[in-house]
Amino acid sequence: MKQQLVLRNASSALATSRLMLELAWSSRNSMGKPSLRAWSIGLVAMFYAILFMVASIFSNKAVSKASANGASPVLLRSTTCGIWNQTYYDMVENQMYTDHEEFGTFVQYAAKRVHDVQRSLQYAQECYLSQAAFTDTSSSCRTLKKPTVGSVTSGTGLCPFEAQLCHDSADVVVLDTGEIDSHDDLGINARPADRLKYRRITTCAVLNGTSQVRGWNGSIESSSTIESSPETAYAYYGPSFNQKTPWTYSYSNFASFYANFSGEITAPYLVDIEQVRPAYASNDFQPIPELAQENIDLNLIFLSFTGMYLGRVNDPWFSATDERLFDNKMPFLRSRFARDKAISAIGCTEQHRFCTDDGICTGYLGFDQVQNVERFNASLTSKQNVTRDRLTRAIADSRLWMVVKNLQKTTTPLLASNTTFAGNSGAVLSQALPDNQWKRELEYWHAIAMAQLQRAVVQWATGQIAAEPQYLLRPTEPQDIWFCKNMVVPSSLYQSFSVVALILIICFGTIITITSLVIERLETLIRRWFRKSSPRKYWDHDDMLELRRTTTKAGWKPPPLPKDDGYCPASRRQIETNGRRISSTAAFVFNGRRCSSQALPRDDPAFQRVTAHRTSSPTSRPIRPDVSPWPLRDSWMSISLHSLDLAPRVVATSMVDERQSMASPAPVLNARPIVMNENLYGECYRGPRPFP
Repeated sequence: MKQQLVLRNASSALATSRLMLELAWSSRNSMGKPSLRAWSIGLVAMFYAILFMVASIFSNKAVSKASANGASPVLLRSTTCGIWNQTYYDMVENQMYTDHEEFGTFVQYAAKRVHDVQRSLQYAQECYLSQAAFTDTSSSCRTLKKPTVGSVTSGTGLCPFEAQLCHDSADVVVLDTGEIDSHDDLGINARPADRLKYRRITTCAVLNGTSQVRGWNGSIESSSTIESSPETAYAYYGPSFNQKTPWTYSYSNFASFYANFSGEITAPYLVDIEQVRPAYASNDFQPIPELAQENIDLNLIFLSFTGMYLGRVNDPWFSATDERLFDNKMPFLRSRFARDKAISAIGCTEQHRFCTDDGICTGYLGFDQVQNVERFNASLTSKQNVTRDRLTRAIADSRLWMVVKNLQKTTTPLLASNTTFAGNSGAVLSQALPDNQWKRELEYWHAIAMAQLQRAVVQWATGQIAAEPQYLLRPTEPQDIWFCKNMVVPSSLYQSFSVVALILIICFGTIITITSLVIERLETLIRRWFRKSSPRKYWDHDDMLELRRTTTKAGWKPPPLPKDDGYCPASRRQIETNGRRISSTAAFVFNGRRCSSQALPRDDPAFQRVTAHRTSSPTSRPIRPDVSPWPLRDSWMSISLHSLDLAPRVVATSMVDERQSMASPAPVLNARPIVMNENLYGECYRGPRPFP
């Protein structure tokens, strides 16, 4: 009975669990054994409640949760996304201009590429080379799919050239990006079967220029900053195709003749990079046999410096150990260190590799060679083809050669540039540099290259890859249209959501809601299907709606009385007749039976008598049975107020043990409610044991 009450009227799963477990615990003594049904219902209700709590916590997965920086990934839509106009591309990329207008277009595009590298430099400084890469506090780091890509790990390796070309006291640095996923890292939204992975390995070493650098050794007279005659140094690592000279790079001391203006007309550090790409028609120089390799892109980075250092520099690329003394009123400016050589060089090899999601790879090759692996290209889907095309174009703008080439046109081609100062006298001075400065410069360029790779991919989807949107054509091929609609970028203005997750939430929520509304009808239909008896009427009687039917605006009203079935000792008319005969001091007894409530058992052996008393005098004391004045602990009282149409108003009360059978309700009289008379009462007591 109590279990049905809990199941019928509990407000929630937690309330059901709590009440059922309390009922199971309290009934262990009265029943003599644990109530397995109450325990099982309580535990199931608790599991149900916990399940929905967990589901509610993870329901936010349907809508992408904003990251710590307040931005969530969304799909980008741009009306300017497109492909190259081939005429424009040949003009700006291959320098095929024929008039002033086309030359102006080329200059505009060249300026844009320098500007792009500058923006990538700013991004690298904020997101790769500062604490923002770890705390993600910079707003600039919230514009791309990931703040950083590639592991950018630095390690040591073997000299990538013949051993005599590498500096004896310098390490070999290996910069490995790791696997860069086109979807997870670069934001090209695609299924695993349509994704690509890209990896780049760059190996660099400081070159020993003892036999390759000739001519002026970079020495400067201590008595003056002006040389008596111009001097020039030459680096012979192979003849230059661009300059049409037998040397690869040269540097002169001509700047020293502009003593008062050298800081303004020249950059303190002069950086030059020359490349060799196998199977490429337009290389910068023809490398010497000690440098030449197949399937590898070769880059030589040359360094010259117009000034001096205020401390000894032991870095192999910036090496300055030649101390010079100068007259100066400030003592710390009298001792300066000049470069050991006018020209120093770093040699780097660069290799690229593409892989599909199922493990088909190209191998580590040069930039031009990695694009022409027939077996790999034949295995690509149409979406992988367009992904490879956009990645290849982005890689072209993020190669080491392209990054350094564009940085050398600025005033900050190196990190070391931030430690220099040019005075009014024209002398360029720099603070001493750490011993690993050349490694820091490589990591600096590598970070800019990775930032450029990220930004170039997004620029293709937004149409910003060209100087002006009109230089791009609207895509017509399905794969090009797909690419323009599947670029993922962070946004704080929009939210992305999972359609599948929302459908599952709506479907399961609807099923649970409908089931909770019709579960009783389903249970009845199932019983009928298996030809089982219908549930007991207590289930319906315990419903809150049934309880509300007994409530009116005037107050509580008992349930309707059943028809007289002979259970009561007399009919209503007989009782009324007998009631009229009762005098003001008399009493009547219903022979140990009662006709007061449906809620009491029909035949109760513990029931002793129901006595009604009436006194006319308001001061007279009522007559009580000679029993204990306190009810039993386990007893309960049911009061039914019915009009018996008597002159005095009669109240019948009864008290029975709640453990008695309640299988069939007793009939009561059809009567209307009356108000209790304070001088008239009826009582029924059972047992001698009172409350303590």
